[in-house]
Amino acid sequence: MAITSAPKIVKWPFFAADIVLILVGGWLLWSLKWPPSPWVILSIVSSFSVGAIIAILPFVKEHAAAVKLWEQVNLAEAAQQLDQLVTVANRVAATTREWESVQANAQKTQKATAELVDRITAESKAFTDFLQRSELQEKQSLRFELEKARRHDAEMLQVMVHLLDHTYALRLAGERSGQPQLAQQLSQFRSACLDTARRVGLVAYEAEPGTPYDPQSHQTVDNAEPSEGSVVAETVASGYTFQGQPVRRILVAVHPSGRAGLPTISSAPKVGHE
Repeated sequence: MAITSAPKIVKWPFFAADIVLILVGGWLLWSLKWPPSPWVILSIVSSFSVGAIIAILPFVKEHAAAVKLWEQVNLAEAAQQLDQLVTVANRVAATTREWESVQANAQKTQKATAELVDRITAESKAFTDFLQRSELQEKQSLRFELEKARRHDAEMLQVMVHLLDHTYALRLAGERSGQPQLAQQLSQFRSACLDTARRVGLVAYEAEPGTPYDPQSHQTVDNAEPSEGSVVAETVASGYTFQGQPVRRILVAVHPSGRAGLPTISSAPKVGHE
């Protein structure tokens, strides 16, 4: 149980001693003879002084006890507050440790995240480089295959043109042989070959004799430019278009301007792509 007030001092003995000393001093004062001696005066002053001190002493003791109790109460409150401050300090320290732990974990997480981001970035870059290399290789492969296909188509076109040139030469030979039946068979053979070539887009053209020479559609065997006003004497080799694109102009023999009759061709025509 907490004590909130100081214990009381019994004062009547102090008052009794004070009264006795005052009475002694009064008696000495009443019985003194004039002129009084110094010892008598000293005794009277001492009696009154000691009596006053004894009268004040219990109040001084009570005040000292009250002050001491107040100090103890305040000290207890201060100690309690100090305990509370220690508790708060411990909580702050615990919170600080937890915060340091959280911060350390956050730093570890941030470091792990940064490493993961770097790894993902590196893998993404490597994957992008791989895709670019694969795309480049695929483009190169496709370009190679396309060029190969184009070369193959060009070679096949050239082969077909040569074959059709030979069939045209055979037809001309049949017509000049003087054997109608052979000429008819060779003409039918050439027509069948032309139909087959037409299915893939290769079309042959011939020039009608007597047609005016057109540099856009005709060319001579030796690539010489005929004189103005020349006309076509005969078709030496057919001209061709492949899928609507010109491949070669018609090779013709021409009549010079103002001349008639078929020209003499000293050598076989050179056929091929234009």
